[in-house]
Amino acid sequence: MAKIENATALISIFGKWPSFHDAEVLRVVLDRSGPEGPWLEAMIHVFEMTSDIDSKGFYAMKNHLLVTLRFTEISLQQIQCFNEQNVLSSLEVAELDPDAHEGRHFHVRLASLYGVDAQFECKRIIVGNVQPYEGAV
Repeated sequence: MAKIENATALISIFGKWPSFHDAEVLRVVLDRSGPEGPWLEAMIHVFEMTSDIDSKGFYAMKNHLLVTLRFTEISLQQIQCFNEQNVLSSLEVAELDPDAHEGRHFHVRLASLYGVDAQFECKRIIVGNVQPYEGAV
């Protein structure tokens, strides 16, 4: 994850790069403009599940954040099933040989548990805005 720009914004809170398991994609923007277009931006509610049990018998969660990730110079392979709730199984990132992938360094998969599922290649991954998520229960 060292090649993900500003990854320390999340690592400093979670102690490691989060898995994004059970995270919810709230918004996806696709745009072809600008010098790094086409690009994809995803706004994701991410949190950390603890081993503590709350008063209702559920695992307690902490560090609820609203994170914006930007992926530049994408080659979109698939996006499907965006709906009223878009829960991820994981956010998978694999490094690519840029010489064999038109300068793209990463293969990314937003792996779905329910809702949106996407796969694409990109040149850069940038952690943008990281803020407390006010909608957390």
